[in-house]
Amino acid sequence: MRIAWKRRDFLVGAAIFAVASQAESQTLRQVSIGLSSTSLGTAAPRIANELALFAKHGLDPKFIVLDSANAAIGALISGSLKVVLSGPTELIAAQARGQNVVAIATTYRGLGQCLVLAKAVADKLGVSPTAAVTERLKAINGLLLGAPSATSIATIALKGAANAAGASVRFTYMDQPTMVAALQSGAVQGYIASAPFWAFPVTKGTGVLWINGPAGEFPVQYAPANTGHLEMMRGFAEANRDLVQGIAAVLADFVEALDDHPAEVKAAVAKLYPDLDAGTLDLLFASESLGWKAKPPTAADFAHDIAFLKSSGVLLPRIDSLDPASMVFR
Repeated sequence: MRIAWKRRDFLVGAAIFAVASQAESQTLRQVSIGLSSTSLGTAAPRIANELALFAKHGLDPKFIVLDSANAAIGALISGSLKVVLSGPTELIAAQARGQNVVAIATTYRGLGQCLVLAKAVADKLGVSPTAAVTERLKAINGLLLGAPSATSIATIALKGAANAAGASVRFTYMDQPTMVAALQSGAVQGYIASAPFWAFPVTKGTGVLWINGPAGEFPVQYAPANTGHLEMMRGFAEANRDLVQGIAAVLADFVEALDDHPAEVKAAVAKLYPDLDAGTLDLLFASESLGWKAKPPTAADFAHDIAFLKSSGVLLPRIDSLDPASMVFR
């Protein structure tokens, strides 16, 4: 067994050395990529870079962290960035307003966010955090909750599910790191966020995990097909098909790495998130790695997410005339 592991380590090391040698022998194309946050839900490109997968495909990424998916799509439309990681709902909203934004790769499937309540708030609701989801949704009626933006997947999922259960919640918008402090100070009674941000108060005992998105606790009609895509303006994508293909190949290799070399992927996550203790890392990696195993975006995905967006009651111009196939770059 020890010999087999040594051979495996040698092969992995040789592969990394080969990629590094390839990177040295060619000029890597620099590409700036806007990320909607530093959450694990948006971490796939950064983890892939730690694994030298961008260099393998001749790319040298520079990651720019923005406040939200809404800010990321705004930077794309303004031309400040040519590639961003944002959500399908932001893309749909952009197309509804005449902006030809397209998805070139999927970075996270399903809903990656969780709703956390302050423990003091949860204790007063009279409902167990293990009660039926409908009962937990009813219990949050009237609460003030933090969310990334009005058009974020997290906001739309929670608003739609809460309304269906007969609850109405109030939202205040902020970036995810701020949510942790806002809960601690009492500025909000809870928040919905991606990992690792939802986990911090839970592991400290000051928060309660109320509804778990990655575990599939949100009803299907109130959860997106995908949480994250890498997106471009169509004109730029058409003029840079080699870049599109390279980025898509990086994400495909990352999915393979999750299956073939999970220990190396986990080590890369630990490097990117050094503040995570071993137990929290194990907990988050088990759920996040499922979301990272994403497939290329499809028209069917966007048809689902258009219906998901409409179910929330968000009013968008032209939404009924949008073509889901136009949202996927081919």
